[in-house]
Amino acid sequence: MKYADVKRAGARTKSLMFATASLVLAVAITGCGSECVDVYDCRSENGPAPAGQEWTCASEKCETRPIRQVPEEDAGTNPEPDAGTEPDAGTEPDAGTEPDAGTEPDAGTETDAGTEYTCETAPYDPVLGTLQLQAGFETAGSAPMPDDVLAVAVTPGPTYAVYAVQGGTSADVYSLGIWPDLTPSSSPLFNVLAPEDRGATSGIYPNRFLVHGAERLLAGYTKSGGAGTVSLYDIVTPGNSSYVNSPGNMSAAAFTSGTTSAFLINSAGLSALNGFGIYALVTSADPMASVKVADFPQTAGANGFSAVANNGVSVFGFAVPPDYSNVAYAVAPSVVSTALSSNTPFALDAQPQIDVGSDFDAASAFGDGVVVKRGAYDDTWQFVTTDVSRYALSADATPGEVVIGERTPVLSFVDQCTSVTQLTHLGSDLLVGIEDVNGERLVRIRVVQ
Repeated sequence: MKYADVKRAGARTKSLMFATASLVLAVAITGCGSECVDVYDCRSENGPAPAGQEWTCASEKCETRPIRQVPEEDAGTNPEPDAGTEPDAGTEPDAGTEPDAGTEPDAGTETDAGTEYTCETAPYDPVLGTLQLQAGFETAGSAPMPDDVLAVAVTPGPTYAVYAVQGGTSADVYSLGIWPDLTPSSSPLFNVLAPEDRGATSGIYPNRFLVHGAERLLAGYTKSGGAGTVSLYDIVTPGNSSYVNSPGNMSAAAFTSGTTSAFLINSAGLSALNGFGIYALVTSADPMASVKVADFPQTAGANGFSAVANNGVSVFGFAVPPDYSNVAYAVAPSVVSTALSSNTPFALDAQPQIDVGSDFDAASAFGDGVVVKRGAYDDTWQFVTTDVSRYALSADATPGEVVIGERTPVLSFVDQCTSVTQLTHLGSDLLVGIEDVNGERLVRIRVVQ
């Protein structure tokens, strides 16, 4: 499944309409004591002038003055009106009043040949498209991305090997090469689907996550009816790759604490364990072990998104009925480590909640923090993104506690002509999948130092 390239004016048109309305309102409420532009304003507001008087607009003030007597049959005066009376070059209509080239409609307002905003006429930056990078962040390179990429994962630096899940009902893991000089491999490394599920033409739904941890890659898929599998590819020893039962798997993240390495999976079960929650596939154990790390509250209606920041703070979420909007909680690394060692899950809703302020449909680590792609679903179930925002996270200054920073926008959307297809991390930086009329690409974003 790919995100659609929405060809509509959408939010941009609404922005232009709002800007136009605001301009009209500003003109109406400013002027600081202005009563008139011309005599017609005075007549309209005050009615006829007293007998023998006429209205005049002087210094934007309405005043009366005696009607000037004009000699009859004077070659310099008749026929009226003359050059000294109205209408003349100093009164309405003239080049300084409306309608003229400085008022609407003109070349700078709606609707004319230069203003209709569509995805075909929008200006595109070659890297960010129509997205706007916010203060405090900068791009640090980009690379073309193949079609049909569902998810991307990157190995730890200083050399960053990039991998991707590609395909629809038959998903495979490919090497994309070394960042930023990507050269995708022509043949797959690993089939995400377990042997018994290969060849199906329907009912298979590869999920949009790929995670690197401890020289392994983890991907996943679900099937009609709620069943699901996580697929573990061993980069060093491909023959040791395996598939593990995991119904409803939605997202995952890698976690390391001391000598313990695990994939934290947001799902409805793992191996023989079940129930909404966060599960750990402990890869440092021999054989690998399955542990439930966190319980979801009864209000949870579906699994959600997961990420682990560079400092070990985890972010886990779930969807809440009736609209199934996503929520997220931040968890200190010591809390996760205790759950792993004690085999006792903690209550996720007892952890501090991140005030996202809207729904979101993607999340990733970004340095010592997390980013989410915020927005909402429209009437056609198209997710309309408003921004990608970061929350700094710090933990264990007081054991078990997390401090959540204020929302900091990274990318803002002025329209839906450029889409963000995925978020992942590259070292301490953010790697964003972007798609628009200029194709698909990966863009590296970092905090300005």
